Amino acid sequence: MKQISVTPKNNKVISLTLLATFTLASSSFAVAHCASHHKHHAPCAPQVTHMVDYKNEVIMPIAPMFVPHWYAGGHVGVSRTHDNAAAGSGNSVTQYGPGWTADVGYQFIQFYRATLAAELGYTQYHNSNETAPRVNVASTEHFASYLAAVAQYPIIANVNVLGKLGIAYSYAKKVFTATGASRSANTYSPYYGAGISYNMTPQAALVLQWNRARGNNSTGSTDITTLGVSYNFL
Repeated sequence: MKQISVTPKNNKVISLTLLATFTLASSSFAVAHCASHHKHHAPCAPQVTHMVDYKNEVIMPIAPMFVPHWYAGGHVGVSRTHDNAAAGSGNSVTQYGPGWTADVGYQFIQFYRATLAAELGYTQYHNSNETAPRVNVASTEHFASYLAAVAQYPIIANVNVLGKLGIAYSYAKKVFTATGASRSANTYSPYYGAGISYNMTPQAALVLQWNRARGNNSTGSTDITTLGVSYNFL
């Protein structure tokens, strides 16, 4: 029988062969163990949320794809009406009180990281009261509806800044307590606001915002600062 000599080259080939065999055996055992373990536990492989290069190094997160969608929101807070007392009367006017806003909108495009939407809303402001000492002279009702463009931009994880700009229809009706006489005014004027939102889930966001309907000398400007929830219909 011919004797086979073992050379350094042959040693290298044998070592590589043994290493490959051991690696394949270990991989087969790991796959079998994972399949058995997965019957009662979470899967062994994590869900892919990042892009990786050929060295299996994370290079960037995979951002969720933007999908145009409708949303609706409800918000409560503190309103302010900029009403003045009758000239020369010396009366005082209560301008602050609770108010609320409801809105519906459509997010239609994402430009770079900013999201743009069109929004239609309604705001009910607290009635202002003109008073003399111990006497309620008059009460004024205020509301506004608006159509505005809304832009949101993410600043940190789940937190966005937002801005609104549009046009509002403002209405005011003043009723005098003693006589029951009333007078009303309405106008179209600029509407604008700013705020911050926090995405609690992909569908729901907590929104803190301030908005103003500019009004005119007859209706007065109206402000509201609210905290509420916006829901995305994805």
